[in-house]
Amino acid sequence: MSTHRARAHHGRRILFAASLGLVMVAACAGAAPAGSAAPGWSPERPPGLAEGDPAAQHDRGDAPPTDAGDDGPHCPYGALEDAHHGFVRCLLPEERDAGWQPPPPGEAPPHAEAPRDASPAVAAPLPTVEIGAPKFENGEVTKVEKSLGKAAGDLARCVADHGGLSAETGTVKVQFLVRVRGRAEGVEVLSAKGVSADASGCVRHLLKNKAIGAPTADPVGVTVIITFKAEK
Repeated sequence: MSTHRARAHHGRRILFAASLGLVMVAACAGAAPAGSAAPGWSPERPPGLAEGDPAAQHDRGDAPPTDAGDDGPHCPYGALEDAHHGFVRCLLPEERDAGWQPPPPGEAPPHAEAPRDASPAVAAPLPTVEIGAPKFENGEVTKVEKSLGKAAGDLARCVADHGGLSAETGTVKVQFLVRVRGRAEGVEVLSAKGVSADASGCVRHLLKNKAIGAPTADPVGVTVIITFKAEK
């Protein structure tokens, strides 16, 4: 009878010890942090990265837990910031030396605006040029018509490159002085018809300081009308 009681008592002790062990295991499991698996491994760190690697803090480039202070997260590989939305994303290690930054989430990369169709300006046909008989004041200048005639091609381009003729015939009346050195000085456009203001300004610039000829006095005033005719 005593042997039977001893065996029963021994069995109750074994059952109590097993139950106590199960309770301790459950308690340890409840105290362990959620989501932890094996020591030294975190589900947020991709396999193959060392424990001390800043990139191991997050596989999507979020800010690693460095000493940020009051300035926000410090990103060892640089950060992508969107001041408008208050968004900050740390760059991944492979984005550090890429020379570009990805666009913020939800925003498409900017596309260059397609250049507008800009057709080159087509010059008008060259008109023919006629130099009228000059009028002199305080003397004369020989060969004025011949000297200005040598610039006929450039005078025609002034009109063709600046809108052409607005009628079959256009005129530009110019006035200038010729001193001892024989060049046109103080060139002014007195009137212009059938041509644009840019064309008459080009004529004035072209004749400025142009060699005209020797005057008989110093100075001699010269007035001449240059006529442009459309080619037929």
